[in-house]
Amino acid sequence: MRADLTAEVGIVVAARTSSRWGRYAWAAGIVYVIALVAEVVVAASVGLTQNDSAAKMASVLYEHRDRLVVIACLSAVYAAAFVIYLCSLYNLLSGVATERLRSLGSLVLVGGVVFVVLHAVSDIGITGLVGAKLAAFGAHHDHGVSYTLYLMTFALESVGDVFGSLCAVAAGMLVISSGVLPRWLGWAAILAGILLLLQGFGLGGVIASFGLVLDLIGFALFLIFVLVSSVIVLRREDTVPNAASSLNA
Repeated sequence: MRADLTAEVGIVVAARTSSRWGRYAWAAGIVYVIALVAEVVVAASVGLTQNDSAAKMASVLYEHRDRLVVIACLSAVYAAAFVIYLCSLYNLLSGVATERLRSLGSLVLVGGVVFVVLHAVSDIGITGLVGAKLAAFGAHHDHGVSYTLYLMTFALESVGDVFGSLCAVAAGMLVISSGVLPRWLGWAAILAGILLLLQGFGLGGVIASFGLVLDLIGFALFLIFVLVSSVIVLRREDTVPNAASSLNA
């Protein structure tokens, strides 16, 4: 009898611990938003646009090469945090999806992974490489190196946002159908997904300026979805009953 009671207490404690860590994993969504906003602020302070000349890009990137390294470090934080958040979102939405909409859960996961990988390649890999090594070479020897790599970051992130649109639309549809999160949040995600898809026709501003405008609006809506969904789940009360203390009593 005592062994059965001990085993039951262990199961309840394990369930409580798992639930607690599951809820804390949603804090990664908040970390993602904070790190990404900080990265955007630092990137904006560099003061370059896609229409600047190769010579100006090479000179400015060399001048602000330390900031490029900071961007890469902040991006490493947001990339890791988003993967944790994405897993939590997938588990939440796939658990409430009907059989007819279950395939949307796969789109959330696959689209989100490709989205963050391409952003990470751009912001961590290329930006970090330019800041650490290639900015000096581009400024002193070949402006085309800095010019090409700088525009490549926009192109990679634009492609990533196209896949991110699949994640956002699928998540929005699952939220609306299940009601697990506020329905307005689902509609915001769908709108974000549509804009992120449409920006691809302008390659995030590289081909046409409307791409950058749509990308900024869509990305802002997507950040709202991530932040609000994380806060809502974190504020929910723990649903696992406090059975361990009652059993011990």
